[in-house]
Amino acid sequence: MDNPPILHYLSTHPLAVMAVTFLVFFIAYFLFKKLIKLALLFLLVLLAVGGYFYFKDPHKKVTENTLQTVQKARNETGKVVEKGKQAYQKGKDIYEKGKKLGRDLHVFPEKEEKETAR
Repeated sequence: MDNPPILHYLSTHPLAVMAVTFLVFFIAYFLFKKLIKLALLFLLVLLAVGGYFYFKDPHKKVTENTLQTVQKARNETGKVVEKGKQAYQKGKDIYEKGKKLGRDLHVFPEKEEKETAR
């Protein structure tokens, strides 16, 4: 059985093999460039966090530091969410007072609220 013409050409021309290999790697690089950058960034952040915990207390175990940090993040996140809810409610109250004041001063005429079908 004879080799296909393309295999025969590539086996007799090593420069063509190098060009095809370069082209394949070049295309793969551009396809996975963002994924590679993301993975390297994640690795860099992981190393920075690990280094921070190591220099903070080198005798503690990594799991203790990690669990404490996760617990602290959860607590702080809960506080931020509560403050956000309070700020939203306060903004809503101020909006309603402004709307009522505008109607009282006849700046904004009252409109009938219509239900719209969505």
